[in-house]
Parts: sequence; structure tokens; C-alpha cells
Amino acid sequence: MSASARQPALRPAVFLDRDGTLIDNAGDLGDPDQLKILPGVALALQLLLKHNFILFVVTNQGGVARGKYNEDAVVQTHARLERMLCAEVGAPQVICEYYYCPFHPQATVEKYRGEHEWRKPAPGMLFAAALAHAIDLEKSWMVGDQERDVVAGAAAQCRTILISSDRELAAASVGDFVEKDLLAAARRITASVVDVAMAGTVALHARRSDILSDAVFQETIKSMAQALAQRTGIKLVRIEFETNCVTATVEGGDVIALGFVAELRRDSDRWWREHRGAESPWGSM
Repeated sequence: MSASARQPALRPAVFLDRDGTLIDNAGDLGDPDQLKILPGVALALQLLLKHNFILFVVTNQGGVARGKYNEDAVVQTHARLERMLCAEVGAPQVICEYYYCPFHPQATVEKYRGEHEWRKPAPGMLFAAALAHAIDLEKSWMVGDQERDVVAGAAAQCRTILISSDRELAAASVGDFVEKDLLAAARRITASVVDVAMAGTVALHARRSDILSDAVFQETIKSMAQALAQRTGIKLVRIEFETNCVTATVEGGDVIALGFVAELRRDSDRWWREHRGAESPWGSM
């Protein structure tokens, strides 16, 4: 077995800020008894879990640095939050792991004084989760109610959503999207996820391994696929190139995918014969 075959497949995640995103709290909170889950959060998390996202909490906890509570209080708060979420969501586990950063440059507790790679807007917590849990950051999302949240997500190459109802903040944000609450954010995220049962994937195999290394031909195939999707009304989910094949995934199942790829084969075959040679570039489908 090759080394690449032994590597786990990367999975998409949603990284969630804690205060103001999951719970009703605008300041430091280290008391588990003060936890109050925001409206709509349980439904949002149910939706994300249904679409197979792995969920993480990534939170700055400067209250530790300011001496308001200790790290054990953070751990206990997160343990109770997880129990509350499990009860409301109806799942044995909701958050895969809780990451927090207790450091702050103006800390009153000396051991926590200073900047840290985990302190948002730095993306360290997201990188740590990705490494520990085989997360595909480019297919993941960061959601939070502060600009530092979306900045951290962008730095990790995630798509980002700022939770805010403030039009001025929304207009100035670097976030990819702005939504009013976590439920709206979850609907935004899952709207882009295709139901696997409703998608079809078909591959075109090149006659020779060098054919798909032709950059112009690759771009031509992409343009043809997009034009075909517009012409037919079929939603093209993705088109991917490997050494000797190109794979198209479309909504509508395998029968629709077969018809789509057959037409793409005819169009690209015609282009190749006109620009590269008389023999078809394709082998079998």
C-alpha cells in the first residue's frame, strides 16, 4: 500500500466562535452556571451535522490572562456547554473538540502575557485542529461575531461568515458572507453542499497520459463544461483533472451525468481534432 493510500481522506469542518455565536455572552465567562445557548443554535448545529461537517469551537479566553478565572474553569465551562448542546441537538457528541487561547498581550497574569499563534485573529487554533483531525481547510468554514474571527478563517484559507446585524460592520468586513445569526449561517453553508444521493459522477479517460497535461486543453474542457451546464440547465458541481482522466460531477444522478459527459466528450473531441490532431483524445468512459 502506498503512503498516499494510507493517509486519511481530508474532511470539511465548521469552526465556531463561542461567545456571541453559540452562547449569549459579550465578555469573559468562566462560570459554567452562567451558560445560555443562543436561540437557533441547536437547529443550526443539527443542520451542520446532518451535512457531515465536523464542528470545532475556537475561542479566545483572555479572561484567564486577566485573572478572572483559570484554565480549569474554561475546561469545565466547555464540558457543561457540550452536555447542554448534546441535550438540545439530540446527539451523543456535537463539538469534536474545544480549542481556546488563554494568552493576551495586556495580561495581568504574567505567564499568559504576550501574543500567541492561537490567539485570533491568528489562525493557529484552526491549523491545530486541521492537523489533529485531517481537516480540509479550503472546504471548511469559520463563523463568528467578531472581525477577528473571519480574519483568522481567511488566514487559514477557510470560507468565512460574520454574524452581525450591523450594516456598517457588514460593509467593512473581510468575511465572505454576513448573516444575522448562526442558523442563517448554517443555512448558507449547507446550501452549497450537494446531496451525494442526488449527484452523479462520470470520468472521461484520456487515450494517452500526456493529453491532459495540455494546459490549453484543460482550460478548454472547463469552459466547455460550464457552457454546457448553462445551455442545458444542469448544475455542474465540480470538474477535476487527474493524470489520465477528467471527472465531472453534476446534480441529478448518474443518468444525467452520463448524458452530460457524453456531450462534453463530443465537444472536446471536436476541438482536439481541429487543434491537435486527427485522432480522438479519449479512450473509454
